[in-house]
Amino acid sequence: MYKKGGSKVIALYWFVILMIIAGGIFSMVYSFYHYPYDVRELEGEIMINKIADCLSSQGNMSSGLFAEEGFSESYKNNFLNECHINLNVEESWNKEPQYYFEVNFYKSENLENSVFNIPKGNLNLMADCNIQEEKEYKREVKCTEENFFSFHGEDLYLIKILTVIKKTEKNVK
Repeated sequence: MYKKGGSKVIALYWFVILMIIAGGIFSMVYSFYHYPYDVRELEGEIMINKIADCLSSQGNMSSGLFAEEGFSESYKNNFLNECHINLNVEESWNKEPQYYFEVNFYKSENLENSVFNIPKGNLNLMADCNIQEEKEYKREVKCTEENFFSFHGEDLYLIKILTVIKKTEKNVK
């Protein structure tokens, strides 16, 4: 009177339907996340924030940035150590430096001529920033620039920080 085989057939169809749903979810997720995210611009902004925090705190410039005669060359030479910045790339296969940043200081009286600058990293990447201004190329570097003002005693300085990040092999397909 009761058929026991009917529930086994329904269980088989239920299993097939679950497999089709799981396969559909997998294919949608794979197609959406197949390409890596391009986080170079965010990485540049993080680097700018780290550099700005090292140079200025609460609107006043760091005391180590100045010597008796003006800006300190030893601070400039040891800038990466002073600010705990590591420009080494985690990939061992890529020996070419992937980062460049430049910090320019301008007095508030003359915002066209830099009075001091701190360049660090691969200077060859700067040429690609000029190309990026004309047209955005996906396979080129990402250049990010920020400006802020800071005091040293009574003097007001404009500080411009430019970061250039390549890392196209890892972040761009």
